[in-house]
Amino acid sequence: MSNSTPPAPAPLRILLVEFNPSGGLFQFSFQLGEALAARGHRVELLTGPRPELSPGASGLVLRDVLPTWHAGAGTVQPRLARKLRRAARAARYVAAWLRVLARLREDGVDAVVWSEWRFALDGWFVAWAGRLARGPVLALVAHEPRPVAEQRRRGSLYKSGWLLRRSLASAFHRMDAVFVLGEQAAADVRRLWPGVRRVTVIPHGDEGALAGAEVPPPEEAPPSVLFFGTWTRYKGLELLLDAFALVRRAVPEATLVVAGAVGADVDVDALRGRAARIRGVRLCPGYVPLPEVAGLVGASRVVAVPYLRGAQSGVVHLAQTFGRPVVATAVGDIPAAVADEEGGIVVPPGDTRALATGLVRLLRDPREAGRLG
Repeated sequence: MSNSTPPAPAPLRILLVEFNPSGGLFQFSFQLGEALAARGHRVELLTGPRPELSPGASGLVLRDVLPTWHAGAGTVQPRLARKLRRAARAARYVAAWLRVLARLREDGVDAVVWSEWRFALDGWFVAWAGRLARGPVLALVAHEPRPVAEQRRRGSLYKSGWLLRRSLASAFHRMDAVFVLGEQAAADVRRLWPGVRRVTVIPHGDEGALAGAEVPPPEEAPPSVLFFGTWTRYKGLELLLDAFALVRRAVPEATLVVAGAVGADVDVDALRGRAARIRGVRLCPGYVPLPEVAGLVGASRVVAVPYLRGAQSGVVHLAQTFGRPVVATAVGDIPAAVADEEGGIVVPPGDTRALATGLVRLLRDPREAGRLG
């Protein structure tokens, strides 16, 4: 029997595709790319212009060649302007996909990994990519197994329609591997897209890309609650405002900061009116630049994640990166990430009073906030 050590596997040539050059999905793909490159793989990340992060010495190659766009500036445009912008962005999105396909025509890729699909045309282009890229492993990190509706309309919090479902079903079935961020998401993938070849649960990881500065512990922070991330209906911002009105009765000095880009399904004027009536609420519409994130989190004692729907939340991991406790609703895999009474407090979704009770408990007791943080 030979005692020789088996040779190390050859480095893989991995292509990551992330259309957004900023925001949580881009940050996740960037950190994933750097981690893979640090393990010796040759990793290339295709994204949009002026990405908010730049590779260090890890070996990740960042190509900002896709004609996509950054997160919104935080203002709600008139209806006609929104429609015109959507049409222009649709054309740019198609152009971005064509550039991805052009890259797949080139040689030298062992695996292609996408991060999320939201539109019917994603499924069509994935089918096209499958025909062009015969040989590489095709994979998806399914942050949301089912696309969330983020346009100004009532009804379901998820997108629907036979065309979208048929297109995405075809795309999921073409994948050699689908990665998800929790067991509930894995069950959702198998239920929504039956016949998927392989579903693998991976950990979310931290938000180290945002940890640019040291912050004080939560027990040294003022009694302030932070809601961070894109304002959109499924994240329960209206529920949080209702809860914070109750919080103010118990903790009159409490404040709430709401910071992030504004989604198309949020009425900013209505939010401003409600915030003024509640008092103690500071609205900060607009994408938060990375250098400002640490200070924003450091000025809060607790982070609120009052989602109505959702598979996972990078905001939970952001709070944990900075040692902040979380009060979150029990949707998707968020309870597993928070761990009730270990990393924060988990409450039923849609329960205003339970959300307020959890916030009051941590705002009144800095030591408890420090323990859970």
